[in-house]
Amino acid sequence: MILIKNGHVIDPLNDIDEVTDVLVDGSHIEKIGKDLPEYDYNTVDASGCIVTPGLVDHHAHIWPLANIGLPAASACFGAGVTTVVDAGSSGPATYHMYRPYLDLEKVRVKAYLNVCTTGLASLPTPEDIAPDHISEAKIMDCFDKYGDELLGLKIRTSKFIVKDMGFEPLKKTISIAEKLGVSIMVHSTDPAGEFSELVELLRPGDVLTHMYMNKGSNLVSDGKVLDAAFKARERGILFEAADAREHFGLDVAETAIAQGFLPDFIATDLTHLSMHLRPTSFNMAMQISKYTALGISLKDAIKMATVNPAKHMGMLDKIGSLTVGHPADIAVFRPVEKENVFGDRPFGNPDQRTVTGNLVYQNVLTIKDGEMVHRDVTF
Repeated sequence: MILIKNGHVIDPLNDIDEVTDVLVDGSHIEKIGKDLPEYDYNTVDASGCIVTPGLVDHHAHIWPLANIGLPAASACFGAGVTTVVDAGSSGPATYHMYRPYLDLEKVRVKAYLNVCTTGLASLPTPEDIAPDHISEAKIMDCFDKYGDELLGLKIRTSKFIVKDMGFEPLKKTISIAEKLGVSIMVHSTDPAGEFSELVELLRPGDVLTHMYMNKGSNLVSDGKVLDAAFKARERGILFEAADAREHFGLDVAETAIAQGFLPDFIATDLTHLSMHLRPTSFNMAMQISKYTALGISLKDAIKMATVNPAKHMGMLDKIGSLTVGHPADIAVFRPVEKENVFGDRPFGNPDQRTVTGNLVYQNVLTIKDGEMVHRDVTF
């Protein structure tokens, strides 16, 4: 048994935002309440720390699903992440080869299936998403076999990928998703057409990722968030901030946040190329730190990294909260008053913009299914 005492618990689903204790019994959460007796438990004093549900990184690329994939446990557990979603690294011809490795991961992994038959295996050569090369039959077969693991379909709509095909590959993807009854995730950086046209094609439950990117047509025009974006949100389109190394623009983010257009999900889009890279995404703890520095409340940021993705994934009965009886996925963060630079491009990039924050949320303990999978040596 593990008793986490005196931490400031933030659990948006259960509307908990106070200093209290959390008791773990075996693999599940046993009790939450003030001044729980210690007995012979493994007691952790979380005074001055923030205690949250285990974070969900709704957008990363996991090895070996992608050759640029990150090692899931090392990237996730040290950032408070207990569930990670692979955002379309593999396609219907490659997913079956690599998915058995996911059973060896302690991190909980779900995935989107790339509509390109080979997924991202061709990188740095862009994936082939010509509509007549997207194999509906192979995609259907993959979902027949692995539908419990797959969340939906992923497509990238950048100009350098689609070239003169415009949004035709996206339309083909949507038609297949309709038949499967699943959502899609669409990579929006430097889109093939106007941003407003892109969001108008999407359906309720679809996810537009890289919402704050500033390449090509984007969320903001003439200093204002597009009306089409607000209308898309009203229709149920979900917007994800997954910034990677350069799918993010501080100019767009600052304008949108000031106008109240916040993410539904905060994620990373990490690969081994961007994992722990300053001053960009780095990891989920740093993403939380960045978005709170940009003006999003900590409680809202935690909701965007727990409840919201868990609900979209259909997994609120297992993840995203500290509900008694649910699996004990817990993260503890120490607020550290420290000047830190957040940037929208790597150092050395001439287009980089930075902002300086004064608070970083350092992950000091992560519990997955009742097991301490990361603990800072100072905690």
